Amino acid sequence: MHLRLLLLAIALPLGLLSNPAIAKEKEKTKEEDKGTQFEESDKLPAVQNRLFRTEHELDVGIGVLPVDPYVKGVTFGGGYAWHFTDMWAAELFGAYLQNLHTSLRDKLENNFGIPTSRFVQIDWYAAAGGLFKPIYGKLSFLNKSLVYGELYLSLAAIVAWMEGGTKTELEPEGKGPRLGFGGAPGFGIRGYITPRISMRIDFRWMVLYSRGEGHYPLLLTLNFGFTTRSDL
Repeated sequence: MHLRLLLLAIALPLGLLSNPAIAKEKEKTKEEDKGTQFEESDKLPAVQNRLFRTEHELDVGIGVLPVDPYVKGVTFGGGYAWHFTDMWAAELFGAYLQNLHTSLRDKLENNFGIPTSRFVQIDWYAAAGGLFKPIYGKLSFLNKSLVYGELYLSLAAIVAWMEGGTKTELEPEGKGPRLGFGGAPGFGIRGYITPRISMRIDFRWMVLYSRGEGHYPLLLTLNFGFTTRSDL
């Protein structure tokens, strides 16, 4: 009798362990734990430190004012930027413009006698503002190399030397040389060529007001920046 009770005590746990229902439940529990582990790992941030961290930047560039139907401007300029964090920078920039007449303007002047002073053009501009750089990353180029870059938003206060404009009773020949003031919101993209040299493409919409008249040229510039490194 005592021997039978002893064998039963030994066989009962073994029977429970070999029970298919119990084994299936344990396997299900393992899968749930594994899924939870993957979910936790999916929540980990896939963020790396910036490989290129700029501090002081000097840039030179060339640009165009492509929208005005009467005058197309080509800009030659440069600027300085201080990147005081990875996300924010302050900058000063300016440019001289070489203005080119369009065929439409030539027709109006030659065929209809519209005076040159009626057409608005910018001779130079200077601006001060800031950059907000929320997006930084890397892309694969031909599966052979990585290209690092950033996207940014820009906003600047701007002053420009302008000529020409709509005629008024006091100015029948159009507005003469004058200063225009306003702002220049925009955005841009930067790509790093080397740790100290980068290329920027800027899109800025200049909003200028002078003597009761507004002028809104679009400015596209290609700049090459020479930077110091904040991490070296």
